Amino acid sequence: IEFSWAGETARHVGSVVHRWLQRIAEDGLAGWDDARIAALHERFRGQLALRGVPSDELPDAVARAARALARTLADPRGRWLLGAQQDARNEYRITALRDGRVLDLVIDRLFRDADGRQWIVDYKTSSHEGAEVEAFLDRERARYAAQLARYAEAVGRNGARGIMLGLYFPLLGGWREWEFR
Repeated sequence: IEFSWAGETARHVGSVVHRWLQRIAEDGLAGWDDARIAALHERFRGQLALRGVPSDELPDAVARAARALARTLADPRGRWLLGAQQDARNEYRITALRDGRVLDLVIDRLFRDADGRQWIVDYKTSSHEGAEVEAFLDRERARYAAQLARYAEAVGRNGARGIMLGLYFPLLGGWREWEFR
């Protein structure tokens, strides 16, 4: 079941959240806490309004964006993802050739962990209401596996084997990881 919260508004919230996750990661988490997120509500409102979010949907959209960022900062996995990492890149743009087609890709987060493993992480700002959150996360992993595989193939220089792939869900604190083979 697809989440249907306000259609285009959900997409715009995702764009705003991605932008701020990039900023937080570039800052290496320094100075980021709940108070700073709360102080940014008007900026979120402005960014969402510029993207065309209707005024009657702005309060919920702002709250959703702020909640996604605050939950990420409160989550140990979120802090690990956004914290200082080796060779880290955010919103990393890459062009690849696949099956004779040119692909323009954007990787949300690319880095090497303390053990030297390369990670490709994609943020998903979807939410899931009700029970069976784990089943929802498993379905999302299946849904986005091909997308992350394209990223791994594009990034891998001498074959993409050994690259770790991850999906992070800021609103849920949800996480799925697997090795690209």
